[in-house]
Amino acid sequence: MFYDFIIVGAGYAGSICAREIAERLDKKVLLIDKRDHIAGNMYDYINKDGILIHKYGPHISVMNERRAFDYLSRFTEWIPYLHTVKAEIDGIEVPLPFNLTAIDYLFPVEKSIQIKNALLQAYGEGSNVPILELRKSPVPLIQELAEYVYEKVFVHYTMKMWGLGPEEIDPSVTARIPIRLSYDNKHFLHKYQVMPKYGFTKLFKNMLDHPNITIQLETSADDLLKLNADSKKIFYNGIEYNGKVIYTGALDQLFNYDLGILPYRSLEFEFNTYPETHIQDSSVLNWPDDRPATRRTEMKRLTRQKLPGITSTITEYPGAYNKDGNQFNEPYYPIVNDKCIELYENYKNRLKPFQNIYLVGRLADYKYYNMEATILRALDVANNIIYS
Repeated sequence: MFYDFIIVGAGYAGSICAREIAERLDKKVLLIDKRDHIAGNMYDYINKDGILIHKYGPHISVMNERRAFDYLSRFTEWIPYLHTVKAEIDGIEVPLPFNLTAIDYLFPVEKSIQIKNALLQAYGEGSNVPILELRKSPVPLIQELAEYVYEKVFVHYTMKMWGLGPEEIDPSVTARIPIRLSYDNKHFLHKYQVMPKYGFTKLFKNMLDHPNITIQLETSADDLLKLNADSKKIFYNGIEYNGKVIYTGALDQLFNYDLGILPYRSLEFEFNTYPETHIQDSSVLNWPDDRPATRRTEMKRLTRQKLPGITSTITEYPGAYNKDGNQFNEPYYPIVNDKCIELYENYKNRLKPFQNIYLVGRLADYKYYNMEATILRALDVANNIIYS
């Protein structure tokens, strides 16, 4: 069968493009994924205890743009959800982002008042200040707080997560969790904060339920697609392919890593079940210290399931990506620095002769997208294709 489009990857980027093209262009789409399931890293399932588990770590539906929210709302009902994250600092749990509440918890009353007054005078109430900016303050009291927060909240967590110090990472990464000058303990301030009522996998099933979409799982792009740089042609199953390809995977894989392997950070997950209704007060508990794990998520607090007497958690361990390893063999987070971006651009330039390949998604674009950014990027790529 001839397919007008071959889309590699059944996560948000690939699935949204598949639905848009199948529905709006009335074109035949083949959607492939190397895993044995759809939904990419958003995949969830019910474990043996009846608890909905996010297999690849916790995922939250937070969005600011109505376009993203309305699009997903076509494929799911929602339940309201406000995400809560705490960090354990010297045995005391404080809200994240670090805020005025955390200052009250961690410092004596008089010192706390002095610090808060200095911060509010310098930056204004309600401001969100990146830690790297705070460390540049000329005010001694703010400098003291900045060094404390840097050491207790950022430096160990960042080194664990990225294998680098904070100054070695693009500021856009460390700015994702600033210091918040308010008593608002919510982790996110987005306009839309919800969870899919029946889970993410069900959302994806609904999205991909279209007669023009064929899904082929446990299939790597390497098995189907070959690029011939000399002829500037794409081959599908050994036959010249004149349709279009939307690629959401790692770009170096498409070229068999011949310029070198693009660096990523990876994750391993530990799943545990406890004979208790809950084991922590927040959805996520971060450990910004020298223990190997970065955080633990209690799934029932994300999904709001009512199951008394039992709960399940996911503990995350970061490490360097190793595509051939027994562990840390899935690329999760692109490492955004000049050297890595240069290597990525060298790969991307090799696609210029191919007029019918489109890149979209965190891996293919080599950008640290959040969920909403991925959705909007996929919608924009699909629109560009449809109106071209």
